[in-house]
Amino acid sequence: MWSPKNATSRAATVDEPRPAHRGARYRPAVLFVVAVLLAGVVAVVARPLTATAASTRTTPHAHDGPRPGARTGGAVTAVKVVPGVATSPNWSGYVAYPSYGQVSFNEVSAQWTEPAVTCPKKDAWTLFWVGFDGWPKTDGTVEQGGTSAQCVNGVPQYSAFFEMWPTMAVTDLFSVEPGDQISAGVSYDPDTAQFVITVSDVTSGASQTMTESCAPGLACARTSAEWVAESPSHFGTKVWFPLADYGTMDFTQAQATNAYGVTGPISDSAWVNSGIERITGSAEALAKVSTLETSGTTSTFSDTWHRK
Repeated sequence: MWSPKNATSRAATVDEPRPAHRGARYRPAVLFVVAVLLAGVVAVVARPLTATAASTRTTPHAHDGPRPGARTGGAVTAVKVVPGVATSPNWSGYVAYPSYGQVSFNEVSAQWTEPAVTCPKKDAWTLFWVGFDGWPKTDGTVEQGGTSAQCVNGVPQYSAFFEMWPTMAVTDLFSVEPGDQISAGVSYDPDTAQFVITVSDVTSGASQTMTESCAPGLACARTSAEWVAESPSHFGTKVWFPLADYGTMDFTQAQATNAYGVTGPISDSAWVNSGIERITGSAEALAKVSTLETSGTTSTFSDTWHRK
């Protein structure tokens, strides 16, 4: 029954609300000024994401649904959002991607304390993970590992997982407990062309490392690195499970390494970063992130549940 991933092509296309038509009394000069101002609003709200293509995943997996910026029968809007923070219907966290050229990532990692969740609604669910290729994307893959907090009959169940989407369903690795210190990382070995996904429970000592290859015909281009809290969706639909209430949790020791061997925090100047806030249906955030705190080569940020 495990396969909750929901990787689709993402977009950061922003459709801002436009003023109602007021008739022909506006003169061309005024209309020009209004158009310029609207363009400026879009640029500020959406900054710095620039991808514009969007499509949906067609391979049926349990709980699949769009990743950040995807369209689900209507435009994803980004209004009343802090500049530099993008929006998603089912993600919150941070994304880093190349600021120049086509420089891919070879490593991404973070730590967190597994939060004790509550179940505001039946079947509420939250995943916490790090990975590659989540956003924006063109190759249709995601390589990731982390933990799951799923409400089953109103009782939270916790486990570690990994996935190589779309050719492999999410795989349950071992049980974890709230309060456990978790360490997760995904790396790519250019010599073997394989991914190494490791999830460790530092508190219990449980750990598992999976070595996986990109499936034939797929790129696994590693053009972005992510640190994310996510609510998966129901099988074959774009209807998300309610978000399990995790309060406020911190991603710590978050860092990435690119193909040039540069290792740095999420905010490193070698790449671009953006916060992601989970917003569905309105401008009210369902989950929000803090600004980044950086120390040396790592970053820390908080991710806070707001409502279902």
